[in-house]
Amino acid sequence: MKFKRDHPVIVGVVSTLLAAAALLGVLLWQAGPGSSPHGAPAAHRSDSTITPAAHRAVVTSAEPFLQRIAYPAAHADPTQNYADLYLPTVSPAHPRLPLVVLVHGGAWARGVGAHSFDRLARDLTARGLAVYNVEYRRLGSGGGWPATFTDVAAALDDLPAVIRAHPQITLRNSVLAGHSAGGQLAVWSALRTADDPGLGLGPPRWRPSTVISVSGPLDMVFSATHGDSRVIRALGGPPSAVADRYRAVDPLELAADGDEASAPEIVAVHGTADRLVSAVNSERFVAEYLLHRGHGRLQLLPGATHTSMFEAHSAAYRSLIDLIAAEALRP
Repeated sequence: MKFKRDHPVIVGVVSTLLAAAALLGVLLWQAGPGSSPHGAPAAHRSDSTITPAAHRAVVTSAEPFLQRIAYPAAHADPTQNYADLYLPTVSPAHPRLPLVVLVHGGAWARGVGAHSFDRLARDLTARGLAVYNVEYRRLGSGGGWPATFTDVAAALDDLPAVIRAHPQITLRNSVLAGHSAGGQLAVWSALRTADDPGLGLGPPRWRPSTVISVSGPLDMVFSATHGDSRVIRALGGPPSAVADRYRAVDPLELAADGDEASAPEIVAVHGTADRLVSAVNSERFVAEYLLHRGHGRLQLLPGATHTSMFEAHSAAYRSLIDLIAAEALRP
């Protein structure tokens, strides 16, 4: 079993430096003029569950236009193979609507669905963004290997057709964001190639400009060999048994592949108090990605757990909305 950990010592050093720099940046921001203890990301709940906490209302404008779009998938299940498209119903500040694509988490299992991102989608639409919220088959509802992964790829490959039907949307500065397992699916989708083994996918028909992973298991081999049984269930075995599957979808395995010029910027956001998916995943991935492509950022949130970034009244949730909107609305 051989994986692409070409420079383990260098990656270890770089990831340590990245973590220190990310924490220092947060501490300096908190200590700046006008800051207060309430500006720090709050750990509102323990991370005994991977379900994003119920989103309470934030300031929004008019109700968005909502359309459910069935994307083509092998042996499709119409109750799961769809994406909800949200569009602002008020005149946007920009002539065309930047696109944000959301991929929910939930350990690749059926307990959490796209509805967990409804509030996030509405809050982003209130910023003048088009939002495409993807649902897919999961473990326990027809998913697992490889259906979960090919479903997400199919949903994203359908985006050119969606844009043709909605020409007010622009793919310039498009953002792909995911939480937890959705973070892995988002980063993998952005980096996948036509020759991924075992998946039978063609070349991607759409690539985002920026990918934002929140609490994502971006080093699946590390997670699986350090006690994360959820990764093992999703891929149908440990790395020693199904190495080709890890090579195909583990974001860190793909970090060194491809052309630097076409590589998206990847922002890995992670809470330091995450007990479900260790922040080491994000640290190791960004270090590897920087070594090979140079378009990655690490943002560590002191005290944030696996779900506290989705508490609608927390500073962490507001900063997440700001981050996604800032990337999509760049000049």
